[in-house]
Amino acid sequence: MQRQERHVQFIAGAIAAVGALFLSASFFEYSFLTTQPPGAYFLSALSFCFIFAGLYFLIKAYRGLLRPSGKTITDVRIQAVEKMQGTELLSQIAREDPDRVVREKAIERLEELTASS
Repeated sequence: MQRQERHVQFIAGAIAAVGALFLSASFFEYSFLTTQPPGAYFLSALSFCFIFAGLYFLIKAYRGLLRPSGKTITDVRIQAVEKMQGTELLSQIAREDPDRVVREKAIERLEELTASS
């Protein structure tokens, strides 16, 4: 497994660890974190939410269910460029778009439109 793929698992584990820290603060006195009722009850409930959410996403990340699926933004933008009919907006995209692939597709579309005219 690559290092970048473990970032999600690390973040989910850190969220669960923060929840465990908050929960332990309800039972033990820390110099950096003191809780008094009724805030301690709220902190305990919040810590359970952190723990369960962290564990839930840790399991989902471990199973690979958090990977992006479907079309990327670049794919959608390329499809939009392929459907464009106006040369003015296409030329602006071909000059100023930050994504190289979209710029190249806009240039190709401009060439298609000018060749058919």
